[in-house]
Amino acid sequence: MDPKLHSRNVLVTGASGDIGAAIARQLASGGAHVLLHYHSSRDRVEALAGEQVFQTHGATILRADLTVEEEVQDMFSRVAADRVIHDFVCNAGYLKEEQVALSDMSLEQWNTTIERNLTSAFLSLRGYLNQLKNASTPPRDPSVVLIGSMSGVWGQPGHSDYSAAKASFTSGLLPTLKDEIIRIAPQGRVNLVAPGFVRTRMIEAKLTAKDEMIKVLQTASLRKFATPEDVANAVTYLVSSHLSGHVTGETLRLVGGKEGRVLFDPSEIQL
Repeated sequence: MDPKLHSRNVLVTGASGDIGAAIARQLASGGAHVLLHYHSSRDRVEALAGEQVFQTHGATILRADLTVEEEVQDMFSRVAADRVIHDFVCNAGYLKEEQVALSDMSLEQWNTTIERNLTSAFLSLRGYLNQLKNASTPPRDPSVVLIGSMSGVWGQPGHSDYSAAKASFTSGLLPTLKDEIIRIAPQGRVNLVAPGFVRTRMIEAKLTAKDEMIKVLQTASLRKFATPEDVANAVTYLVSSHLSGHVTGETLRLVGGKEGRVLFDPSEIQL
């Protein structure tokens, strides 16, 4: 189904990652001009922008450290001089792969994770909403899609910092912003996609740990992992006012029917 994104400019933060790139491709195939944000992986984003899917409607490459207020402000100022951002996919994030229990976690790790997930979201969301407010011709139906995580719903042992940051998306930002954006644009919408385990290059090593992967899938109805394209399809649906124009404040869980985390092996349980 055509999402009818023609003539719309959509900003995707963290477009250099597997999930961000898949989202950008899907939005471009739906007719959008995609603004590809990156922080340090310029080669990857340039290669992405050169793909055929972006040739019809074009793509804009933007660099900014989203934890630095001045860089975020400068990024939105540069865009405002050329075009209005209709829709925003808040995708950039950070997870320290090593598992560290809260009791052993350093303040530096905690602050870094909160800054690179939550503070970066605050600065970029604020920049987006202000450009809507200041636009000479603001979009009638802007859309924000937050990329959360099921870690923010179920928690994730060894990653309390990441879980806390993503929980703030689901329980704090989402219900608040969906009622704030309508003060700027009466038909503005804010929704959230919360993936579980997604097959990306970042977790390729984990996929070889068969026992751990079985544990991950034990409570999943579909008994498979999501792909970046699964996330991209969900995001495109929520970005599109044509497809989801009466959907706001919702969390779309991409977990394949999974109902929780398996904490123990049978050998660890004594009855």
